[in-house]
Amino acid sequence: MKNLKTGIWVVAVVAGVIVAMSSRDGIKEPKTREWVDPAQLKEGPIQHEALTEKQLERVRYLQSVFREVDPTPLEKWIEDFRRDENPDREIAIWEGMAKPYGLFTASRDLSIAAKKEVYGVVLMRSGAPDAEVLKHLDLKTLTLQDAKEILALFSTAPAPIRVVKP
Repeated sequence: MKNLKTGIWVVAVVAGVIVAMSSRDGIKEPKTREWVDPAQLKEGPIQHEALTEKQLERVRYLQSVFREVDPTPLEKWIEDFRRDENPDREIAIWEGMAKPYGLFTASRDLSIAAKKEVYGVVLMRSGAPDAEVLKHLDLKTLTLQDAKEILALFSTAPAPIRVVKP
């Protein structure tokens, strides 16, 4: 779960992530959504022997977009997406994050600390509605107005991390 790997870094930025809770009987439409400490999440097993060449191309692009704020090697990005039940869905979520991140950071002269906060905002927004993100932000370098501008750049709906409870 790519969101898990980066979510652990974000624990320093936010109180938690919003997750959709499901049972082991199968992932259905979630009954509850709640914020949890990303450090409590565990990686799932590898579910795909390999990603397609098209998926690999998309992952390479994502890793290059976020490299400055997420130094995870490409091999780990690929491994994380291989753990996802639906890599295309997860890659699309990350592509939905890359657009607002790129638009916001490209048009400003931001410090690394500010870019990490932008990254934290897009990570949170990837799984939670704008209002929830704004309630959970703890900004140090960005302003609330900056966060609202980042949120306005999203063209995708939030997709909470799916967590299977044992």
